Formats: sequence, structure tokens, C-alpha cells
Amino acid sequence: MRYPPITRINLARTLSARLYSTAPRVPLLITPHEYKSLPKATTLPLDVSWHMPNSTRSAVAEYLSGPRLPGAKRFDLDEVAELSIKENPLSLGHMLPTAERFAEACQELGINNDTHVVVYDTVGVFSSPRGAYTFKAFGHDKVSILDGGLPRWIAEGGETEVGEVAETGASEYTQSAGPDPGVVRSYEQIVENTTKPAESADLVLDARALPRFTGEAPEPRPGLSSGHMPNSRSLPFTELLAPASADRPYSSFKKPAELRQVLRAAAGDTWADVEKGDKEVVFTCGSGMTAAIGWAATRIVAEAEGKQPVKAAIYDESWTGYASRKESKIEKGPAK
Repeated sequence: MRYPPITRINLARTLSARLYSTAPRVPLLITPHEYKSLPKATTLPLDVSWHMPNSTRSAVAEYLSGPRLPGAKRFDLDEVAELSIKENPLSLGHMLPTAERFAEACQELGINNDTHVVVYDTVGVFSSPRGAYTFKAFGHDKVSILDGGLPRWIAEGGETEVGEVAETGASEYTQSAGPDPGVVRSYEQIVENTTKPAESADLVLDARALPRFTGEAPEPRPGLSSGHMPNSRSLPFTELLAPASADRPYSSFKKPAELRQVLRAAAGDTWADVEKGDKEVVFTCGSGMTAAIGWAATRIVAEAEGKQPVKAAIYDESWTGYASRKESKIEKGPAK
């Protein structure tokens, strides 16, 4: 998918104002208890589970066999994506789809423009924020993340279904003009940011594990160099989550106050500029999946504090796209 060139970045920011001009219609993060109180007629759970390429798990097979939330449909982030070689020459996974593809997927799943979509995954919190980000990017504001996902739903006594998935009738879905250019960054925009003096560059937070950021550990994708982009800082996505344990078999978001502390610690003094609107924050990771956990964290904090969210975007290609290009500048060691 093509994104606005650098020369249009101010226009992109103006267009993105619609995402920050009104309060969210539904909470971005809900618990299983809160989910149970939602009206079934206008709510649709979506399984957006995704696993790393080196994982032996199959998100599709697990959805089809169950257990899953009753009535849940499958929204495959690798299928509802930009698959055109012309627009995605590196054949990267789960890149934002075209507006046409997104609307088509919604119609196939019986989603209307007013449907309250609740996304979840089978880990707890892993790929569900990317699902929410995708809907938000296309102007579908009524989307929530089920905190703790399917494991928490089951642990707290939620009913599930297994076996054959019921068919869904098609719906009417009015497509948007395209993904909001203010919430996504292209390779060209990221490269421009790497060449700026640190004091004028936007804040880039990298959700990969710290050893991959510093270059001390290899990337899970063969042949891809580890390291980081100039003008980026490390914020492993795990720092934003309460990890799974024997008593809590799922990951979940930390409390809003803790999320704010983690974001401020990673950004340092720059976070004050982000909160004032003088800088934007761009999240990146290995492939654009867990970067959405950081994006979601900024909005969870804003909702809890009753404020407008900071301007946050995701570098859609993330490290796989950046490091795959020989001309990309890669730094090793701690952030400068």
C-alpha cells in the first residue's frame, strides 16, 4: 500500500485530526465481565490471533476447532492485508489492507459500520491490539480489546463453543477513503526521521526485545540483521503487560498509571514534548504486530485520564521492512 510522501506529512497530520477530535464511542479495553454486559445484537467478537512464524501453533486451526467465544468470527490479519506485490514488494505480512479489502472483509463477516467489534487473541494480549488498530485506522471507532483474551475469558468462567462455525450472512459496510495517514508511517518517512537531529525528530519506540535492539541477539527471521534505527529507543512490549503466570494463564495490560510510567521512562524528557503535541510517537517492532501494543497503551492512558490521546502511529513495515533494505542505516548498541 502506498502512503503519503514526506512532502504531504502536514496534510496527513491534518487529516488524522478526526481520530483525536472526539471521545471514543466505546472503551478501547474491556474485561470479560464488561463484555458480558454488552448487547449481543450489536456486538461481534473477532478472533484475531496470530503467532510468530517459528511457532508450531496455528491460529486458524485453533479457531476452527475451538474453544472460542460464542459467535466469534475469524479476522485473519495476514489475509485482510496488502497482498499486492506492486504495493508490497517485500511481501511483508499483515500490512494494512486497502479500504476496499477491509470493507469486503467486514461485509463477509456480517459487520456493519455500527457494529461494536471486540477483538481477542488466544495468548491474552499479543495480536489483539493490532486488530483494534486496523479497525481504528479505517475509521471504525467502535472496537474494543478483550483484556486477557480467550485464556482470561475461560479462566473467569466464560462460556465457549467448539466445532463447526456457524455461517454468517453478508452485511452492508460503507468503506472509508483509506487508512488514516496520520496513524501509519512509511519507510520513506522513517528514513527521513533517522536523518534529523535528535531534538527535532519524532519519538520512535521499538517494541522488540532489548537484545535484538542492541544487536546482541539475532532476529527470528533468517538473514535479517538485528540492531535499531537511528533516533529510536527501546520499549519491549512485554514491559507494558502483566505476564502470564500459573495463577493467571494469560497476559494483560498493566494499569493505566503503570503504562504511563513505562512510556515516560522509555521516552525520557521527550515524552513531555509528545504530551504537549510538539512531537509524535511512532511505534515499531519486528513486523508491525506488537508495535500496536504500544499504540494501544497510549490510548488506554488517555481514556483513563479523560484526555485526548497523544498522536501515535505505527511504522507498518517495522524492522523486517527496514532491515531488509541494504541502504538502511542500522545502529548497534544502546540508543544514542
